Amino acid sequence: YIFDKLNEILDNYGDVVRGYAWSLVNAISAYANLLMNYIGHFNSEEVGDMVGRVVDLLNELGRFKSSLGVIAWADALAPALVHEYVRGLMEEKLGIDVVSKASEVLEELNDMRNRVQELMSDKEFMGYVESRFVKADEEAVKKEILEASSPLKYALADYRLNENELDEAKELFNEVAKEYWEIGQYENYLTARGLALRVEAIKGSLVGKELVNEFRQLYEETFNEEHFELTARYLSTASHILGNYLVSLALINDVEGIRKLPEKHWLVLNADRRVSVLTRLMLNALLGPRRRLSGELKGKLSVNPEELIYAFEYDMLHNSLPALRVAFKMISPEVGIKLCEEFDDIVCTDLVLAVEGDSVVVKQLREAVINDFNNSLEGFDSDVRSLINKFSGLVRGLDGRSLVQLIAPGYSMARLALMLHALINGNKELAKALALDEAASVSKKLPTRLLLEAYKACCDLGKDEFRLALARLFFLHV
Repeated sequence: YIFDKLNEILDNYGDVVRGYAWSLVNAISAYANLLMNYIGHFNSEEVGDMVGRVVDLLNELGRFKSSLGVIAWADALAPALVHEYVRGLMEEKLGIDVVSKASEVLEELNDMRNRVQELMSDKEFMGYVESRFVKADEEAVKKEILEASSPLKYALADYRLNENELDEAKELFNEVAKEYWEIGQYENYLTARGLALRVEAIKGSLVGKELVNEFRQLYEETFNEEHFELTARYLSTASHILGNYLVSLALINDVEGIRKLPEKHWLVLNADRRVSVLTRLMLNALLGPRRRLSGELKGKLSVNPEELIYAFEYDMLHNSLPALRVAFKMISPEVGIKLCEEFDDIVCTDLVLAVEGDSVVVKQLREAVINDFNNSLEGFDSDVRSLINKFSGLVRGLDGRSLVQLIAPGYSMARLALMLHALINGNKELAKALALDEAASVSKKLPTRLLLEAYKACCDLGKDEFRLALARLFFLHV
């Protein structure tokens, strides 16, 4: 609806919009928000249309001799850093390197923080500030600059992280945390600070009690009564930070520290179902083999199949859910077939038949999975032939029940959850296959590296090397 209305306004009243620099920036910001947060709702043609309109608006804004253009560029570049497809389109249409341009814009924004008085005499810039703030004073100008800088810097930090540029990512996340603190966006501060710590944990620069102490400090800041809010967004942030803290405790086998966690905080962990399930699976993987789980704590950390599927239902391929429920013995094969008939999906039915042990279907699915894996390795840096042989060997050893679990996940968090579930239940071949499959399907350097490291170290949960490899994957996702 917003996309259609934006287009309608620009098509019918474009001359009016183009008459004011601040209205051009607001239009760019609106499209950028759609591209950043709701890109999955649009097809490639619509995304291309939005990028084209953003480019046209940026060019229109260039007519105004104003620093306001820097704000517009900051808004426009953030989704291009996050989404590879948007980045490619923007680079093609503007003839720029998005990453270099983002660094350049951040430098300009930093310079603008030292020129607040000069900016207050910029008519176009102040028109924009007045459109957003009740009082367009010096503080409002400073806040506007930081509110433009922080999301772009966050997006650049996330890009650096995925590109395995960990030192640069950590520095940027720490800078973002300071900026969010300065403008009073406390939960954004917690998120950015948490990401900086997670990067350090992935790097291995924080280990043992030092890692625990850093996460404990952030955990205490999060649950500080002065700032704690019973809002969905704050509770989700708190759930992530609590998960990180608990896993850091498990890495040093501090079961007592985990047991002492207040009951009300366990409820906060459950505020984000996916984080809660992943955290508890991770704690089972780290503590279970060392016989550290018993009694009330063991019950508190248990994850049954129903809970796993409920948490990750929308991260799974929809036509795989009946078979997955059959594989986990939640429903009978007959009920699974009936559900597939409602979908009118033959693949759904084949997956249920595979769980039942239909040898013909299992063979077909194995070949399809192996072919998909082989096709996904185009442009892969590692030894492709070796990976193909290893993956093929693993898949040919999986029964229908495990094969469905390999096929079902559509997103990385769901794959990690099923990988941990497989490890806890002793299915090492499935865990290794899931790690290799995800490594081949992602195009980002850090996830690929961490997944291959986990695959190579798999699967002795008593060994520190594998425990740390799993923890790095957890910190990447949570």
